[in-house]
Order: sequence, then C-alpha cells, then structure tokens
Amino acid sequence: MKKVFISRDLKSDSIFKSQLESKGFEVVSCSLVSFSALNFQVIPEVDWIFFYSKNAVAFFLKGLKKQRIPVPSAKLATLGEGTGAYLKEQGLEPEFVGSGKPEHTAHIFLEKAKGQSVLFPRAENSRQSIQQLLKSKINALDLIVYKNEPKSNFEIESCEVLVFTSPMNARTYFNKYEILDYQQVIAIGQTTEQALRNLGIEEIKVAQNPSEEALAQLILSLKSD
Repeated sequence: MKKVFISRDLKSDSIFKSQLESKGFEVVSCSLVSFSALNFQVIPEVDWIFFYSKNAVAFFLKGLKKQRIPVPSAKLATLGEGTGAYLKEQGLEPEFVGSGKPEHTAHIFLEKAKGQSVLFPRAENSRQSIQQLLKSKINALDLIVYKNEPKSNFEIESCEVLVFTSPMNARTYFNKYEILDYQQVIAIGQTTEQALRNLGIEEIKVAQNPSEEALAQLILSLKSD
C-alpha cells in the first residue's frame, strides 16, 4: 500500500481522499501552516475585490461580520476555480475566475480591470503574485485579513508520494525532512513548484489545475507509469 502525504487538512468528504483510498492508497493529511484572523476595519470603495484563496475569502467575510460591515458591492474575482466555488458556497457570485496560474490569470484579469481599483484581501505572508504582476496597470489596494505561520511542532510519517499545496507548506516540510530516493513530489501549481525548486527539489510533477481531483488523478497516473 502506497502512502500519500498532502499538506492540507482534508475534510471527511474530500475527493482527493476518497479517490485514492478507493484505489488502495493510504492518505496522510496535515497542514504545516497555522492560520489566525487579523482585525481590520476600513474597507475602501473599489471596483473589484480579488481573492487569492479560500482562506482569504473566509477571513475577509469573518472580519466583515465581526465589524458588522456589509459585503461591499464591488465585483468579485478569484485566482482559481476552487476559490470561486467557495465564494458561491457563501452566496456570492464571482464576476471573474482565473485559471489558478498567476501569469495567465493576471493577463486575462487585466482585460477586465485595467486602470481600475482592486482590493486584495490576503495573508500576511502572501506572495502577492497578481499585485506584483499588475502593479503598474491597476490601482491595487492591500488588506491583510489573516496571518499564516509555519508550524514548528509536527511529525509526518514517511510516505512515497508528497503533495504540497503552498510554498510555505513546502518550505516547512523540507526545513525538517530531506527528500528520500523513493519519494515522488507533486505541486498543486506553479508557485509551489518554484518554491520546491528553490529548495533543491528537481523532480516535480504539477497538477493540471489546482484542485483535489486533479491532484488525485495525477497520483493515480503515477501508479500506472
């Protein structure tokens, strides 16, 4: 039985977990990053609100509720489909949903938001990829809504497949463990792939899109290689 580690706390109905376990894999799931809300009060009037992740949505809405601030009437945008779907679960409709790939998403989003004001609710340690790519072409406003910090106390059993869902998770894991000869490394997207390469990991496979289903299908394809 192959063991798969994924750097995410999976829900009981996780597609990733169910698809792999049905094929005989053992799934070890654990986020190596801790999250905590940060207070904010002022929400500027903007044309767009752009979310990088589900966490950004969750902590933004939590902060609004805490301050009794209504959801702004600005158009909503997300980096990828997973965050777009999460917005819909909260009863909000995104006007723009990116591909999950920063460069491609920035290029397409610019067609809609060039010269406009865009608020970015984000983590304290965010890479700010879209802001950096479009900084001279939009009026980007920053709103830090949560803190993300690497965990220091964790133990991960040895697994044949390692799946990393963010750069910080990758850095946290390899600050403690070395890559072993028999391990295969998978990145959820390009930014995580680059973080792994910066850590000296050479053999990396990247999911076609940043979803649990795409990650599971990639692992199942490895089994048949």
